[in-house]
Amino acid sequence: MPRKQNSQIAWGNAKESKREIINAAARCFEQYGPQRTSMDDIAEAAGISRKTLYRIFNDRPKLIQAILESRWATIAKKIQRRIAKATSFEEALLEGSVTAVSAARSDKLTNDIIHKATDHNLEQFLLRGNERIYKANQDIWLTAIEEARREGAIKPHLSNDRIIEIIASIHALLLMRDDPPVKQRPFLKDVLLPAITVAQEG
Repeated sequence: MPRKQNSQIAWGNAKESKREIINAAARCFEQYGPQRTSMDDIAEAAGISRKTLYRIFNDRPKLIQAILESRWATIAKKIQRRIAKATSFEEALLEGSVTAVSAARSDKLTNDIIHKATDHNLEQFLLRGNERIYKANQDIWLTAIEEARREGAIKPHLSNDRIIEIIASIHALLLMRDDPPVKQRPFLKDVLLPAITVAQEG
């Protein structure tokens, strides 16, 4: 099938080409559902040939992973904005976590892809992730963690990697529990804060 003339893909830029295909695939998944969307559907929506699509994403799982990474990057921005408003590390952990769980639950496309196009649940995806998902989590939390470490608010034996792993694990647990925010905060105070922060006297 020849490339359609109305293609919006910037073929001189590999990163832009991938982004346009990811966007086209996301539209197809939203319209048809992840299971019923074929690579032909995605190629047509992107205005390219099936051969060209496979040259950029050589299999469906890699394309699905790229969509999930793109969606998580959007969720990460929401979390970062909430953390930036926090006046303490404890508030950043509490409200950033509540925002993370809420945003993950409310992203219907992410949930549909994970439940219907992979063998994972959302919480398993967040726990297992991959290098890019981990990098996104670093981008979310690292500034707040390093500032809290300078202030002596974090247990000194915990590495940044370990802290991010603990946060992701607690978020996965909250997703499995399906508690509303009003119940999440007490749980986070009892479980997440003691795992990471130094106990404050008084």
